[in-house]
Amino acid sequence: MEIIRHLFQGVNKAEYQQMVSCFHAIEKQYSAGELICSYGENSSQIGVVLEGKLHLVRTHADGRQTLLEQLNPGDIFGETFSFISHSESSLQVYSIVKSKVLYMDYSHLIKRCSKACPHHSILVNNALLMISQKAVQLSQRLEVLSQRSTREKLYCYFSILASQTDSRSFDLPFSYSALADYLSVDRSAMMREIKKLKDDGLVKTIKHNVTLTDKFFNK
Repeated sequence: MEIIRHLFQGVNKAEYQQMVSCFHAIEKQYSAGELICSYGENSSQIGVVLEGKLHLVRTHADGRQTLLEQLNPGDIFGETFSFISHSESSLQVYSIVKSKVLYMDYSHLIKRCSKACPHHSILVNNALLMISQKAVQLSQRLEVLSQRSTREKLYCYFSILASQTDSRSFDLPFSYSALADYLSVDRSAMMREIKKLKDDGLVKTIKHNVTLTDKFFNK
């Protein structure tokens, strides 16, 4: 499957400006830590991250929060693209750093363009591919969470990152605190397991960079 890293991939600047005007899209800026939106409001808007970094977070009935997804420039979000049930918990999107988001109505994306703009078709194709990619990411997340121990979760997640980057050395996309949240494990327990992996000669770390050794793959 072709990897689409941005909703507007293949659309030039002039076409982008035309599309923003045609779709009546608006840009909004957010400060670090600001709540952007909550799912469950039946919103038909699509958010496209233009700058910054966002976190999609699930808040459980007991107040616990779980990091579900990190959204980087080019990523899309919104209830329309959520594969996750939120009947017994709420989902929110927060800005982690100063961020900019472009909003457009889903109806503008899927309806036939009156001008038959070729870049509109590119946009629809990109959106469909990005939805497929989100389904794959969700499947990978479930695979990680299905592991029984913290060590097995780390092993599985590191293997996925190595496959995604096609490299034994990669940077973690999260802080260690966020990674523990993403893996649904205690941070202290996770750091102890990472130290054990290092002591066993399976991984090497420099800050947020992780390198998997031959022993990791031959385990």
